[in-house]
Amino acid sequence: MKILFELAKDHITLPKSEVYCCLESEDIEYSVLEENRDVIIIESDCNIEDITSLEPRFSSVFFIYSYLFDSTLDIKSIEKKAENNPISVKGSIAVKYKNRSDKFNSQDVVKTLAKAYTKNNKVSLNNPDNEIRALITDEKLYVGLKLFEVNRSVFEERKVQNRPFFSPISLHPRIARGLVNISCIKKDELLLDPFCGTGGILLEAGLIGINVAGADIEEKMVSGCKQTLEEYKVKYSDIVCTDIGSIRSYFDYVDAVVTDLPYGKSTTTKGEDMNKLYDRAFKSIKEVLKTGKRAVIGLPNTESIELGRKYFTLLETHEFRAHKSLTRYFAVFEK
Repeated sequence: MKILFELAKDHITLPKSEVYCCLESEDIEYSVLEENRDVIIIESDCNIEDITSLEPRFSSVFFIYSYLFDSTLDIKSIEKKAENNPISVKGSIAVKYKNRSDKFNSQDVVKTLAKAYTKNNKVSLNNPDNEIRALITDEKLYVGLKLFEVNRSVFEERKVQNRPFFSPISLHPRIARGLVNISCIKKDELLLDPFCGTGGILLEAGLIGINVAGADIEEKMVSGCKQTLEEYKVKYSDIVCTDIGSIRSYFDYVDAVVTDLPYGKSTTTKGEDMNKLYDRAFKSIKEVLKTGKRAVIGLPNTESIELGRKYFTLLETHEFRAHKSLTRYFAVFEK
């Protein structure tokens, strides 16, 4: 079976890592047929249920298709490939599309695909039983039968201002979910956020069936984090008020660490030099993380990433522009 993932365009590197880590987290074996900014196409012996079970995890995927074909942006080529890749489905059909290019007339594509795929089936644009999806890019047209659409609106609903405990320093839920995913953690494994703050990372992990635990040096953050998790009915192993250097006293070995280290003038560090705090953090995280597992850590600069390399193997780095004068780096380390 060939599967196409239509990637979100709101980040350059995170969507691809998220797809591969989600596949790994569900033990889905696959080979990559194509990868670019718009799509990932894989081939796998898994069944459709295995793929659709991933839907609740994704934050950087729009649609997943059962892949039919791709083509140059030439109507005759599209027409021929559609004829050579028929579908056998029951019920009504709609042809829908996303145009990511200003170089091609999308209506010509839709008419050509509709001619090929709806001639033996009833057309229903509002509530079809089957949906042919077309993704138009500058280089290619990708066509498939939609398996599911990821509901990304729920992340907006969980933004920190809509949660019971508010702090202006909090990751967007979509980013938090993506960071959880690239830790490659599996359901029922234990994820620790030792700088849990308002609990956004733990919330996104708990909502997809991961066991969560947290710590923070401020009692009000610990209390607020618990409020957030309880509001969304997320069970947690423990949320403790402690310094990063003491987390080994509270937690046995964990399967993943995902955290955003404190930074900036507004951060509470109890007067400690930031680099010393980061070094202690890396050391303590290494003490609680299982060998072969990942730590996804938010950092303010590349120098901080180098500190982490004293303790871990660096796998990849994802840059996020918070605003024009601030870039955050989320480094994926392995113990």
